Amino acid sequence: MKKVRYRVICVLAALLFVIQSVIPVSAKETWPKMPQVEAPSFCVMDISTGTILYERNMDEINYPASITKIMTALLAVENCSLDEIVTFSEKAVYGNEGDTSHISRDIGEEMTMEESLYGMMLESANECAWAIGEQVASHVGGSMEQFTKMMNERAASLGCTNTHFNNPNGLPDEDHWTSAHDMALIAAEAYKNETFRVIAGTKSYTIPPTNKHEAETPLHNHHKMIYPYHGDYAYLYDYATGGKTGYTNAAGNTLVTFAEKDGMSLVCVVMREQTPNHYVDTRTLFDYCFENFKLLKVADYEKNAQTEREEVSFASIDENAVVLLPASADFSDLKVQTVYDSSDEDVLGTFVYTYAGQEVGRADVRMNEISSDGYEFTEYVYDDGADDQAETDDMASEPQTEDKQQPEEQEPEKTHNIHIEINVRTVTTVAGVILLVLVLGLILCWIATHSYLIRQKIAGMKSRRSEKNRYQTIHDTRKSRKRRRQAKKSKNLRF
Repeated sequence: MKKVRYRVICVLAALLFVIQSVIPVSAKETWPKMPQVEAPSFCVMDISTGTILYERNMDEINYPASITKIMTALLAVENCSLDEIVTFSEKAVYGNEGDTSHISRDIGEEMTMEESLYGMMLESANECAWAIGEQVASHVGGSMEQFTKMMNERAASLGCTNTHFNNPNGLPDEDHWTSAHDMALIAAEAYKNETFRVIAGTKSYTIPPTNKHEAETPLHNHHKMIYPYHGDYAYLYDYATGGKTGYTNAAGNTLVTFAEKDGMSLVCVVMREQTPNHYVDTRTLFDYCFENFKLLKVADYEKNAQTEREEVSFASIDENAVVLLPASADFSDLKVQTVYDSSDEDVLGTFVYTYAGQEVGRADVRMNEISSDGYEFTEYVYDDGADDQAETDDMASEPQTEDKQQPEEQEPEKTHNIHIEINVRTVTTVAGVILLVLVLGLILCWIATHSYLIRQKIAGMKSRRSEKNRYQTIHDTRKSRKRRRQAKKSKNLRF
């Protein structure tokens, strides 16, 4: 019985080893724990994929202050040329200077759109933001009300659900609000525009003399992670590439910052912060994200992508598509589903990748431009012998030259190769299941073949137990009789 038990244990151990080595086991999907920051409302987003890395109360409605100007700049670069003239109106000057951020423009002053954008983004000049809004609205024959409508429509097109703009510069207004998530969506869209990206990342700029100012106007970026404004070097950040500051008493400190490292472009939005935590928290979040996440190019990993072969596939994965995932995870850990919601006729479908329950990237499958060469067909007509003789006579009458064109060699017949793509994981799983069934079958066969041995062992054990009980009964009977005889003798003794 011990040998049978030993053999069964060995077989089961071997079976467990085979199952563990053949059938893949998915690792638990875990998102890196968020670092400790003080910001009451923030959002960190990867620009290329739209993935939210970390957030706290990101859909909470707050006053944005001057980070509003990112939307104003986005509409300007989308609807205007940089060399068109912006004229400062009375409302732009007197309604937006005073105790607010400005660069002292005069009524009727003229600057180019490019110069106005630098004044707005670097020095946060409110009169520049108002004048830019008026200029953008003039393209559609509207006023400032038309411009704020454009702001809200553009925000809605980006998926913003907690935003309502009521002016172009973010000055206090009860009907002017947004959220950290919505501002991240707006900022990410703006950062994709090269003109905006250059302006938002500029440290210093000089406006040349204008029709109202004979002297140049120097500008410096107020964002201390980009430029040491007022000589403050404490918050400079090597990977910062642009951003926008904001502050009002009602909004507190608001800050939008862009940063790039190892091919990863991030935007961080913090709202309702205290000085200097808006800089400290932004740096903490960036450092943690760059350390704990990575970008992977989908075409390098996706098995459905075009492989290296001579034939040209009719469709392929977007070469620029990327996914963002934790540094400890692999591409194989991602879940993928295909959607067909693209309005682009060349997009056959889109792979949507998720990890730990949230989307981490998309990749379009596009049709390739394949052109097939035409085939020339020649009709051969075979006549009777007379025509053949006439053709022979005509050929004989032609002079023979050395450079007479020789008949072309017949090209070998083209063959069509059939390529079958095999999913390695599926094949491995099927093979493991088949092996498991075979092993179980062998175990059952062995048990059926050696069942008589097991029955004999069990019968022998029962026989020995019965014999042992019989011997014990005899022993107990003899012992009982002996005690009774001794008791009887003791009664017959006389003293």
